[in-house]
Amino acid sequence: MDFIVIRITALIMALQLLFAGLTGKTEYNSGIFERYSLPAFSEGTPEGTYESSGETVIARYENIQKKHFEAYVHVLRLAGFSLYDTNTIDTNRFATLYRGDTAVFLSWFGKGEDLSSTGTFRIIAEPKSSEYPLKESYKRVCDTLLTGMRGETVVANEGMGYIIRLEDGSFCIIDSGMGDPDHIDSNKLMNILLSQKPAGEGKPVIAAWIFTHLHGDHIGVFNCFSLDHHDDVVIERFYFNFPKDEEIRESDSPYMFDGTIYRYNQFRKNFADFYSSVPVVKLHSGNRFAVRNVTFETLYAYDDYYPKTILNGGMNENSLLLKMTVGNQSILWTGDFAFGATELVLSEYTDALSADILQMAHHGINGTVEFYSKVDPTYALLPVWNGGLGRMLSYQQNKWLVNSPKLKQMIVTGCGTWTIRLPYAPKEGTFERIPTDSTVYPSYPALLGE
Repeated sequence: MDFIVIRITALIMALQLLFAGLTGKTEYNSGIFERYSLPAFSEGTPEGTYESSGETVIARYENIQKKHFEAYVHVLRLAGFSLYDTNTIDTNRFATLYRGDTAVFLSWFGKGEDLSSTGTFRIIAEPKSSEYPLKESYKRVCDTLLTGMRGETVVANEGMGYIIRLEDGSFCIIDSGMGDPDHIDSNKLMNILLSQKPAGEGKPVIAAWIFTHLHGDHIGVFNCFSLDHHDDVVIERFYFNFPKDEEIRESDSPYMFDGTIYRYNQFRKNFADFYSSVPVVKLHSGNRFAVRNVTFETLYAYDDYYPKTILNGGMNENSLLLKMTVGNQSILWTGDFAFGATELVLSEYTDALSADILQMAHHGINGTVEFYSKVDPTYALLPVWNGGLGRMLSYQQNKWLVNSPKLKQMIVTGCGTWTIRLPYAPKEGTFERIPTDSTVYPSYPALLGE
């Protein structure tokens, strides 16, 4: 019955488009639709069209029924688009379609399972970038490891960089940390890759390098690493979704365009000089992708924040929210997830926010009690600088975590570079539940919790 309703709705949409063309009434057919030759959409309440970075255009609608989302997928297919992927997260629906050099991402955020349920509908169109892989073939040769790299930079004792060794011996890196003129952390990262890659293999393979957002303490080590070691590794894909230049210049982070080595200008130069042939995936909500034996789901990307921008909440509103699954365990990666984005995802998701391991937002500064209680983690990762632990634990949301009876362990990068096996199941008595500034973690090949 639902399929019949969807097909009838799609037929009505198609007839409306035909009638509009015959009468010249195309008031909805502007902006995104003309630029990318999309069928018009005339349901619900249009909230406007917004231009994001690159040539990405976003059209947002309210009061849209789920059947209209499903019907528009059919209309796009009738217009020559191929359906690459569909996804459901909680009650929210997503679809990715391609036609030639054009990519369209549809999202419907609403409560309720029936086709008459209403919610927010977004149409995102942009030039097609690399397709995100739904599944990857590989040969298992080792266990999955997660390493939190403590920064040694003299510039600032902060930053975030996590390295995941995958079952085939390749790596997935999330952010990198703050770079520095001495390139100390650049070499430290290279040494981690060399020490953890399977014996006898060639150059370390970075299957995916994911950047949660555009701040120097998250992209800086990558910048230095690219200058020092671009020929020493193989990088297969990059993943990110950054704001447009005009917004960055007017935001709280215009310094990202200065000449310092750990800023955006160097990031772009690295791509032009070293990675012009490496595929880049611009992530949008609902995108799910595989990196060897781990999978990711994108719960929030910057496009969701429109009509607000980083001018409303700062660069941290750009942070991706990614849920990673490895075996029977999930990790919620938040980057520097900010308060506006936090409020939005709390209104859009319920069960999807739950995770076994939580990366605490913005080095422990952001996050809220409501958000963390939805995640309800068993383990927490805190990318805080050395000496900053006491300050971070004074924040209300972090006090909630410390007092949560479910939380078994908080792992603090400021206590040293650490490595754990995933899925993580530490042996009782092998760790401090909440470390202190004097805690020292074992170095690889010794593993934390074993």
